[in-house]
Amino acid sequence: MRSLCSALTLCIAIALCAPSATYVSLPGYAFKTNPKCLRHVPKTKFDRRCDQPRLGFKDFTPPLVTVLGI
Repeated sequence: MRSLCSALTLCIAIALCAPSATYVSLPGYAFKTNPKCLRHVPKTKFDRRCDQPRLGFKDFTPPLVTVLGI
């Protein structure tokens, strides 16, 4: 019972502390963007305040890691 209570407490703590995804892909936007951010450039250009990744690679997705790590 004690280990079950500890595991439940750990799961709740992880769920509450996990960062929420604020950057989403929207149609018409060149980069993943925060929809609540006030943009200062057109949506086809990279906005340092609102877009992700910070380096500005268009349509960037990290490579898949296979079982062998290749």
